Amino acid sequence: MACAFSSYGQDLFNDVIPVIHSGGYKAQYRIGNDGSRNLWIINADLSPAVLKVYCAGPPVSFVFYTDVDSIAFYLKAGEIREFYVLPPDGKFALTEIQAVLFSPIFFNSAKKKPAYRFRYETDSNNFFLQKLKSECGLEKLLEGSKTEKEKALKVMNWVHRQWQHEGNDVPKKTDAFSLLREAKEGKNFGSEEYAIVTVACLNALGMPARVLGLKTKEAATDASDARHILCEAFMKDYNKWVLLDSQFDVMPVMNNIPLNAVEFQNAIVNQFEDLEIQSLSAPSKGSYINRIFPFLYYFQVKLDNREADNPVSPKVEGKGSLLLVPKGEKMPPAFRKKFPGAGYLYTNSLADFYASPYSKILK
Repeated sequence: MACAFSSYGQDLFNDVIPVIHSGGYKAQYRIGNDGSRNLWIINADLSPAVLKVYCAGPPVSFVFYTDVDSIAFYLKAGEIREFYVLPPDGKFALTEIQAVLFSPIFFNSAKKKPAYRFRYETDSNNFFLQKLKSECGLEKLLEGSKTEKEKALKVMNWVHRQWQHEGNDVPKKTDAFSLLREAKEGKNFGSEEYAIVTVACLNALGMPARVLGLKTKEAATDASDARHILCEAFMKDYNKWVLLDSQFDVMPVMNNIPLNAVEFQNAIVNQFEDLEIQSLSAPSKGSYINRIFPFLYYFQVKLDNREADNPVSPKVEGKGSLLLVPKGEKMPPAFRKKFPGAGYLYTNSLADFYASPYSKILK
């Protein structure tokens, strides 16, 4: 397969739209020079099928591979490149690559409400967590770890390795024990299950944690692929919440300080080169950020984050979750066209959303 780069791809697109041949219906693409490839499904029913590539500034290289052919060019923010993919059925699939500049979002720093009533696990004798810690060998896993960051990296990596990401398997129950048991039986789950198990393990080790839902700006109208789920843990070492994505085994860090989700979004926009991805499995920084950035817009957490083998989430003012909404945005009427926005409390205050679990007023 030849991958000849052009100057911003201009000679590829001057006269006609190129045609890339394929022997099947799956392809891969690579953004930048980190070597990581991402899956692409060839679909002629979409016209065009759009892939957004997020850019931090200078032009980035883009390579699209099939099993028999490829195309490569450079992209800079604001550009659009198109090519056809021709699979075995002979239906031309118009494919459009959009280069999008990372855009900032803003929140208020002052508290908007005296206190949302968050609940976090504080019972060190919680039978469910004690059993989880014992049967999963969590204390042995952390042998030699001196800091909360080292412990969180080990737990995240351990959860990351329990199954292969596959969003099609629906768990029978959603507590950590049941998920791990089904994973041993060969089941594979999605991002939410990684987050649930990670949170339970961290809570079992005495580190407050919560599941964090990320949603795209277009989540109200997108029928699918509008959310990603991970978690945040509160580390006393830094007196702050820290993002952990066990599906990809990722902890974002700036100047050796772990970041929460909003700090991560801000660092991508403003300090991309200095931003670091820490992990025990060396994921690709460029590929991960390009994949996750669209979801860093709306941020959702449950108000009740306590642990049990049959989780129940008591509601506050009839609502079970708090949604962090960018300043100037209104509460979306729904997510993925079916989850009503009225089910959330919402705020644009970082102080509200990132209040310490050790604050007496919130217990």
